[in-house]
Amino acid sequence: MGSDSVSWLTDADDTPFQYNYLVSLFSAPDMVEHLAQSTLGEDVYALPIHIQRLLCEAKEEVTQQPSLALTRLQHVRDYVWIQSGGDVANMMVAITELMSDEDELENVLGF
Repeated sequence: MGSDSVSWLTDADDTPFQYNYLVSLFSAPDMVEHLAQSTLGEDVYALPIHIQRLLCEAKEEVTQQPSLALTRLQHVRDYVWIQSGGDVANMMVAITELMSDEDELENVLGF
């Protein structure tokens, strides 16, 4: 495999693609465990403010039951999986489209 096989992970100026954390979170077999074990990197702060807040709240609520933020994050994850046709290869496109459509994002988040 050449270097082109991962070229979609960076944008034109070779900075990491801003939705990598969401792809890893949404494709993790256990999203709650992933939240508990991972740290929120700087790329998270490039996400829309609603998603930033949701991720921070969900990370804080990992040990609480029930968790409103985790439930809302699961709704976003389900939406992305449906939009991607259940294919991890299409997940980045689904996330990008959702993050660029503020009205749809607010609808998915339940605002």
